[in-house]
Amino acid sequence: MKQKRHSSEIISLFFIVSFLAMTLAVKGQDTTRVSPPLPENINKIVSASCMPCHSAKGGMMARSKLNFTEWTSYSVEKQKGKANDMYKELSKDKMPPKDARENNPAIIPTKEQVDIIKKWADSFQ
Repeated sequence: MKQKRHSSEIISLFFIVSFLAMTLAVKGQDTTRVSPPLPENINKIVSASCMPCHSAKGGMMARSKLNFTEWTSYSVEKQKGKANDMYKELSKDKMPPKDARENNPAIIPTKEQVDIIKKWADSFQ
């Protein structure tokens, strides 16, 4: 009888410790790694100028460099790097590429839009 009671106490203790460990693991999760979506003002620019190529529907090479369909799955660090790269390419008139600019001039971001992208890229901490 004493052996059964001892076993049930050990089992109960095991479940309590397991429950506490799981609870602490959830509370201790690092929420700083939650990747934010594109802000609405950036999304408007990206939708018009970038997503035709840099999305799930775009070309393989463009998607491999930057895929806005997967933006929220990027770490904040990766988002920061991509945002800065995006500004650099736009400010040098390298994006959208020359052939896309010639075929569809409406996709070329304005200077004001590039400035908005710069401010957004700089806002990452």
